[in-house]
Amino acid sequence: MNEEENLIWGAALDLGEEGREKIKGNDLSFYINKLEQVRNKTLDLFKSVSDDWLYVEEDFWHGKKANHYFMWFHVFEDEINHRGQMRIIRKRTNAE
Repeated sequence: MNEEENLIWGAALDLGEEGREKIKGNDLSFYINKLEQVRNKTLDLFKSVSDDWLYVEEDFWHGKKANHYFMWFHVFEDEINHRGQMRIIRKRTNAE
């Protein structure tokens, strides 16, 4: 992430006290809207790169190399998990 993205998402990634202060307590629509914004940006990115881009390697975790295919697999896996969490919240709060 660049510096601007880190200002926006750093608290969410660290999940410490800062994350609890800046993220916790919003209504469900806040989180769903954020997810939709990020999804749209992701789709725009995928439209701008070729399939070969998926196999380009970069530093990932702890300086180890990984390709974009591996990285995006984990992004999608996390989104699926969060969607499940939001469904549970909706059901428990009867939110629409």
